[in-house]
Amino acid sequence: MLFVSGQSPNLSLTHRVYDFFSEIYEVSADVEVCHTNLRDENAVGFTEVNGDEQFIQIDNGLNREEFIVTLLHELVHVVQNEQGMNDENEREEQAYNMEGILYNKYCATCWTVH
Repeated sequence: MLFVSGQSPNLSLTHRVYDFFSEIYEVSADVEVCHTNLRDENAVGFTEVNGDEQFIQIDNGLNREEFIVTLLHELVHVVQNEQGMNDENEREEQAYNMEGILYNKYCATCWTVH
């Protein structure tokens, strides 16, 4: 189940991106996406495991494309956490590779839906 919190112009987009992602990958954990200011953290997104839930923080100042790419990247980390993938270099390499592929697929589905 997806929970969304915080403030962002991309708030309503969160559910659409998550639904798209979960049609491709099985996500067992509850996921909370918190839209927050991460500028002081020098990052655009984080994922952490919090008990049975996975908690994603995503910068609320991202434009639409940056937001979608970042959320997809962080959702790849959610699946990696569920699969027990722990090697940080391998995790980031896979997430960076998949974010572009998933973004292109997401955009293609947006065009076919409208």
